[in-house]
Amino acid sequence: MEYQVVTPSDAKYPKKLKKRLGADCPAKLYYNGPLEFLDHFTLATIASDKPTGAGIRAFWDLLYAIWDYEMNHISGWYSVIETEMFHKALFTGFSHRRTEKYHSFITLFSAKGLVKESYDDFLLYRFYPPFDKFLTRDEYFRRAKDGELLMLSVVKPDEGRQLRKNIVERNFLACALSDLVYIPWAPKGSKTYTLAKKVVQAKIPVFTVDRELLIENKVNEWDPDFDRLYRLGIPGYNRKTLKPVLEQMGAKLYVYKEPIIDMTHHISPADKNASDNKMIQYELPEVKKIMVKEPVQHNLFKKKKYSKK
Repeated sequence: MEYQVVTPSDAKYPKKLKKRLGADCPAKLYYNGPLEFLDHFTLATIASDKPTGAGIRAFWDLLYAIWDYEMNHISGWYSVIETEMFHKALFTGFSHRRTEKYHSFITLFSAKGLVKESYDDFLLYRFYPPFDKFLTRDEYFRRAKDGELLMLSVVKPDEGRQLRKNIVERNFLACALSDLVYIPWAPKGSKTYTLAKKVVQAKIPVFTVDRELLIENKVNEWDPDFDRLYRLGIPGYNRKTLKPVLEQMGAKLYVYKEPIIDMTHHISPADKNASDNKMIQYELPEVKKIMVKEPVQHNLFKKKKYSKK
């Protein structure tokens, strides 16, 4: 894959990394695609694998709030929950692509070097057959072809392995590049739980699912993994309480614009000149009500008259 390099001395180096990490920000950031994606409101999704059913239901409930906003999504897109967010971000752009460009931006953060990484390989490590034939696959490759995906890496370009230290660094930098971090699932002892503690220490805004949301999903036994996130000071939100937070932090609601249909090719040249090439509004002719005559004879059979003898 072709790539470019940006350093802290460059004007287009991500400002969030400089502000949050200072002298500890990466000396080199390798990328392919529009780096300005990071200037949009950015949401990082980081989650451990093998979540509970209640956790997945709560995650999907919050998606109904997140879908309404125009934002850049960033992650390694590896775990089950992360890939669900990945699918939705692609589908959001796919559903309006015929009338508008897209309103979801996607940043792929790789733990490999960009010489060894490719858009095909990025999917191969995450979606094994037959799950590689997902609905938005064509949209993914369309965006890749048209330069509408951003690929990032901080490891050496010729590194072809996903080393644990690179994965840990990648996940934290994804959080540092975001305006808000979403951690819906982080069991004890996982890399995600360790990351959650580090994100809180770095004072990066972070949230998880609401406790009441889990109760509504009929959780019979309370999962202590959610309590651990709450004890770290990470707030929990539902779809109603999350929206004010997103707007307060700068996320903008997506406003869908109805497609403008050009009908000028149906107007005659004379009418075009008369209207200065503008649409002509035609008045529909008055429609008269159809008169329906009532049947004259209501009874099909007449009653016979019998004479008395």
